[in-house]
Amino acid sequence: MNTQDTEIHLFLKGLVEGVLLLRIPKLENLLRDAGFTVPPRPATKTLQGKPGVGQEVKLSDEEVLKVMLTLSHALLVLDARGVGTATTNEAIRGVFVDLLKKTIMAHDGLMLLGSGRQAFTPAPPATASPGALNLGEVYLLWDQLGFRHSTIVLLETYINNTKDVELKKELDYGLHKVAFPQLEKIEMTLKNEGFTVPARPVSRMRQQPAGRIGKIILRDSEILSIVITATQVALDLHVNSLGSSYRGDIRELIKSFVFEEIDYLVKLIKLGNKRNLMELPPNVTAKV
Repeated sequence: MNTQDTEIHLFLKGLVEGVLLLRIPKLENLLRDAGFTVPPRPATKTLQGKPGVGQEVKLSDEEVLKVMLTLSHALLVLDARGVGTATTNEAIRGVFVDLLKKTIMAHDGLMLLGSGRQAFTPAPPATASPGALNLGEVYLLWDQLGFRHSTIVLLETYINNTKDVELKKELDYGLHKVAFPQLEKIEMTLKNEGFTVPARPVSRMRQQPAGRIGKIILRDSEILSIVITATQVALDLHVNSLGSSYRGDIRELIKSFVFEEIDYLVKLIKLGNKRNLMELPPNVTAKV
């Protein structure tokens, strides 16, 4: 009720209605199905005045867009965390995947609207080239690059450590279908912007007989737990990068990483549940 801008008013109204219709009921139902009492919803503010009047605080249209972008970034992180931690119930994980997709769409819309109005203040360009990445985007990609280096080292090490054919297959998938392809895309993006990328880590493949890492032996359940945790961290890293990226091609690249990571996480969880390798938390319910 604070803005007099018709376009922003309609956009915000749509977001609010979407949250009320699609997000809150799903989360409330999950809690109710487990026997919990959900707290009351906040009173609506749309009946307290008319568009453009607001209450005691008056925000500019640019400030409204910035606040909404920040809130949608926070929702990205929360939804991704829900996807990453819902390891015991596929239906609950599906709810959070669906919410994450909708939040990404909302964040895209806000980014497009605000950028078109020059409402945001991204970091300065990293180079003098027209349309160059900003400094923040370069940092995010560099952070992703370092994480992928670590991921490759870990996956290669764990592939060498296990004799389990099925587990090795999933680890190999993560290495050659997720980690290396993402690394190549990040490297190419940075190179196209004129940056020199660091050398890749030395391969750990075939450095030890299968089932050994020096003198340390890991159980298959430990390997799976570590890789699932690393995949959850990767998902968090991706959505945080998405929330802070402005250029369209970078956003599309990171969005592809998000859903590749989710697909891989699902594969790992399915294998863990099938083989009873998961270290599951205790069941919690309010039902008697």
